[in-house]
Amino acid sequence: MRFFRKILSKIILLNIIFLAAMSGFRLVFFLYYGQGMDFSGFGADIAEAFYMGVRYDAAVLGYVNVLVNLSFCVLMFIGRKEYFDKFFKAARLYYTIIMGFVFVFLYIDFEFYSYFQSHLNILAFGIVDDDTKALLSTFHENYNFFIVGLKFAICFIVPYLIARFSLSRHCGLDPQSPTTQCGRTTAEIAGQARNDEAKSLGNNGAQGEGASQSAIKKAVLFLTLGLLNFIIIRGTFTMFPLGLPNAEISANPFINTVAINAFYVFEDAIVVRGQGSKIDYIEAAGYKDNIRQAFADYLDIDISEIPQVHPEDSLRIALPYNKIIEDDKPNVIFIVMESFGADLIKYNSTEFNILGELKKHFDEDFLFMNFLSAHHVTIGSLETAIANVARRPDAPYLAQSKYLYNTYDFWGALPYKAKNYETLFFYGGNSGWRGLDSLMSIAGFNKILGEGTMPKDAPRNQWGIFDGYLFDFIFDEFVKDDKRKFIYVMTMTNHPPFSLPKDYKPMSLTPPKDLAQKIIDEEMAAKRFETYQYACEMLGRFITKVKNSKYGDNTIIAVTGDHNFWGLFGYSAQDILDRLSVPLYLYIPPKLRPQNINDAVFGSHIDILPTLYNLSLSNTQVFAMGQNLLSKKAEKNIAFHDSGAIMDKNYALLYNFKDKSASYYVWDKNNKRKAVESDKTQGHNRLLKHFLSQTAIADYLIKNTGK
Repeated sequence: MRFFRKILSKIILLNIIFLAAMSGFRLVFFLYYGQGMDFSGFGADIAEAFYMGVRYDAAVLGYVNVLVNLSFCVLMFIGRKEYFDKFFKAARLYYTIIMGFVFVFLYIDFEFYSYFQSHLNILAFGIVDDDTKALLSTFHENYNFFIVGLKFAICFIVPYLIARFSLSRHCGLDPQSPTTQCGRTTAEIAGQARNDEAKSLGNNGAQGEGASQSAIKKAVLFLTLGLLNFIIIRGTFTMFPLGLPNAEISANPFINTVAINAFYVFEDAIVVRGQGSKIDYIEAAGYKDNIRQAFADYLDIDISEIPQVHPEDSLRIALPYNKIIEDDKPNVIFIVMESFGADLIKYNSTEFNILGELKKHFDEDFLFMNFLSAHHVTIGSLETAIANVARRPDAPYLAQSKYLYNTYDFWGALPYKAKNYETLFFYGGNSGWRGLDSLMSIAGFNKILGEGTMPKDAPRNQWGIFDGYLFDFIFDEFVKDDKRKFIYVMTMTNHPPFSLPKDYKPMSLTPPKDLAQKIIDEEMAAKRFETYQYACEMLGRFITKVKNSKYGDNTIIAVTGDHNFWGLFGYSAQDILDRLSVPLYLYIPPKLRPQNINDAVFGSHIDILPTLYNLSLSNTQVFAMGQNLLSKKAEKNIAFHDSGAIMDKNYALLYNFKDKSASYYVWDKNNKRKAVESDKTQGHNRLLKHFLSQTAIADYLIKNTGK
């Protein structure tokens, strides 16, 4: 048995080294992405995060070791010790390959976090769902493939060296002479081992008894090894196995992120992707067989006011006759800018001129900064803003679901189409991206104009036409006739690979000290700041042209972002609003402008179209889940992001729809963009009821009202 224990001890040593290497990955992750964060008072939480990380990593190694342990036990029962030479060779190869892929996965997860501020999740499937060719080309421009390949190679070299060091010897095996051991052949060693075992049995027929005892010891070792492997994989002795909910160990979300192993997050993403639209959000939100109550809770009215047969009719709004609108027939331009996060706007200055010409329009018009995107990926926000329906957490995108070809009353362009507007959708890239052309056609657009319809000589990158040339094309289409137009736009330049037209000369972009100290990668930051500035400058020039045109007095412009500006710095638990916010800019011609506009109200993407409807349509009926942000009711409006961030002017809530856990916050009295952890209050209950009811309603609308 001593022979087998020595072999087992070497396998254990090997796994301890692997576990240390995985913890090394975690330490680098913490030091790199935690730059600039204040961890005062979180020392115990950080230690707990690394301890939890070891448990996660050990569980991964537990799965890796199942085959090794099983093979070891089989050979142990066979009892032919000479077979262990081949076992060690196979084990070295196995660990090199499997752990190589483990380290590659951890490296990919590390890079993924720089873009999405999250471990590998369902967004990773975008390489399949997205424009794969453009993505790979983007990777090529942003990353040196030789360096990446070298890093991948290191991911395999490291486990090879670890395995060679740990498994090259057993009982003194000479790595230069694999058939010898301590100067003797394996057969001699085996013979000596049998003689030693026979001597230990004693005389008078005790060999049978010794063999029986040996078998019992082997069985005990087998059961012990199996039990330990099971416990390591399970990660705990308690009732519930180690899983993602167990990583909630700190009020600081980044520390929780440090604890988690990427394999667990990705496993969850696979499950979510497999479930797709199979999730019954109505039941999960607590409204099974009671959808009318969801409408009542969402609208904050009595259930008796909700129609029995078609509860969705409670979301229809009758817009009154408005003579100014009828006479003026305003155009509407609704622009969604790529990665147009609100956080950078506050740093704008002469030295850090991030806004360019857009700054003067922000100063002249209305800018809503307490505003959240619906989702953290372009397609999710783009379709939510035009669908007029809230996004459901982790739900498949409509453009890539079985509901794509349904006809719905809620599509945002339909009221304009009914009023004889020409409805146009412009996208600087391939309009077939993620089924966008089909989606916008069904959503009520007369024309879908992608890069294929634009001038062939317009400068572009892998994703499509640069914003300046896209806006020129849009303007030409806009002014070519006097038809009333509803225009929906998605730009794409402020996106990896962060390339710009050769004729664009960036203005000063020296970041202020408080921004500079948060930056993780200065080289990448410089590229991102330039593309952000370019996008803002081109947008500013476009707005200037529209205002100065003959249609300037009867054109409403709304601009927002699809999601925040990711990948340069992390956010603390206090930065919920900055992490998820995008601006909403409104240009409203004076004669159409309501009085007493409060641009400090909270809102999100589903509030944009209801606001535009009230500004531009008269004597008609519209469908809207959101709120008119220019109304008095907007003072109490609730903003949401489908990740579970819900907030109003007093309270904020982070809610995990999957495990029903929540964190509660109020706004700092001295800085209204900073959240302070709080006990649960009635105000938080209101936010949660709103979020759950809107999720149930969205699911009902998508699954039950299509034709």
